[in-house]
Amino acid sequence: MKKFFSNSLIVSFFLLLSKILGFVRDILLASFFGTGIAMQAFLIAFRIPEFMRKVASSGAITQILNPYIKGRVSNQQKQFVATILFFVSISLLFIILLGIAFSNLWVSIFATGIMDDYQIFKLCSTLFIIMIPYVLFIFLVALISAILNSHKRYVIASIIPLILNISMIMGVLIAPKFNTPIYVVAYSVLIAGIFQLIVAMISLYKLVGKIDISKSVIFMRDLRVIVFFRKFPAAFVGASILSINSLVETFFASFLISGSLAWLYYADRVNQFVYGVFGTAIATVVIPYLIQYRNDYSNFRYVFSRVFNFAIYITVPALVGLVILSKPIVVTLFNYGKFSEQDVNFTQMALMGYAVSLFCFVVIRIITSALYISSQTNIVFRISVFCLLVNIVLDALVIYFLSDDTYAFFILAIITSLVALLNLMMQMIILAKFNFTIFINLFFSKSYFLKIFISIGVMILVLFSFDLNIDVWFQMTLLERFLRLFLIISLSAMSYIVITLLLGVKKYLIIKH
Repeated sequence: MKKFFSNSLIVSFFLLLSKILGFVRDILLASFFGTGIAMQAFLIAFRIPEFMRKVASSGAITQILNPYIKGRVSNQQKQFVATILFFVSISLLFIILLGIAFSNLWVSIFATGIMDDYQIFKLCSTLFIIMIPYVLFIFLVALISAILNSHKRYVIASIIPLILNISMIMGVLIAPKFNTPIYVVAYSVLIAGIFQLIVAMISLYKLVGKIDISKSVIFMRDLRVIVFFRKFPAAFVGASILSINSLVETFFASFLISGSLAWLYYADRVNQFVYGVFGTAIATVVIPYLIQYRNDYSNFRYVFSRVFNFAIYITVPALVGLVILSKPIVVTLFNYGKFSEQDVNFTQMALMGYAVSLFCFVVIRIITSALYISSQTNIVFRISVFCLLVNIVLDALVIYFLSDDTYAFFILAIITSLVALLNLMMQMIILAKFNFTIFINLFFSKSYFLKIFISIGVMILVLFSFDLNIDVWFQMTLLERFLRLFLIISLSAMSYIVITLLLGVKKYLIIKH
């Protein structure tokens, strides 16, 4: 089990580094573009590439691909990989060409609310054309990363996301030197995709050697490929439902007052930080370990319960800290340049609305992994589609009744949390096989939860021992804000960890075999 935690830490480290660079990127975007027309247009055009990036970084493809490529690399595996990459490339290339040819239609579908504003609509269409090829690059990267993860080559797959953030940071920094700065940011996304694919292909070559596109590949003679593509749509929707909900939210947010898209985006970026670092790391690393016990339900349940406890150990205090420090965090990360005090207040509101979804997203990722390994892909798909429909209906009601309301964006964020909670509860019940006893054994340990809550109580006392008066934070420099926030988070986290160790929480996390 030491390998599980060490691998989780490796993945978490690089994901953390990527998230930090992502925040640097967002600080620069907020400072240079604020929540104005250019930023609104970029966020709409970037939604499809961003959707694929989230799916790629979430480990969803690893969940889907892992059962087909476990074990040593063989000629049969190489042929399977070659066939998947070949047909995915051809399919996505066709979709991208359609996207470029009908860019106005795509933009109108995903941002109907801005069609009356010709300036932002035209800008969206142009940015969409520039960035849509990134979808091909990042999806291939996701497939290759899944292959690497399945063979426990976690480092390269974790490093690749850094490239996008580095490229976009450079793009934002040089953007003011050009007539239309936001175009430079869009091209930086495209360039990042090319480099990400190159790095991924080199890593794949080192793992499996040269991949040949033979007749067997072109004519899809590997029956496993046919099975994979039949199951892929349902599995993909189930694994990426959280990202699909973001697309839905973008569509409805485009009907709201100007700035809503940006407030939701920046709040989501903060919310995704913990989810992206810890949720993805745990879910990515746990898959090979759960697969070992897929035919041994007793051990499978035991391993899962320990991983679930570990997720609780990380996410619950993170959720509490995020709620208490929400405004200082938003001020520290985004309150520069064109990002006003009003933007801070509204972004903080959106962040509060998203808060519950943080916990849900992390646990859903782990439960989804367990359900896939248990061959319950179709059930995950049905739950995901049901929750998606609920999300669409609730968002539509908000737009119908409250489209002119200043705080409608906040309600959209709350809906995201409620739907995530519904998704979580349904998946928990399915994993427990509708058995209350199994449900309790899997997800609830009274003594463990009591110790966690006591530790969080101490952490809260430490948090409130600091001066959290927001007026003070507005007066600080960037360096002062970051140092103060780092000190508060570090000391409160240390207090939480120390108390959990003193209370003996460790025994609930360690797998003994």
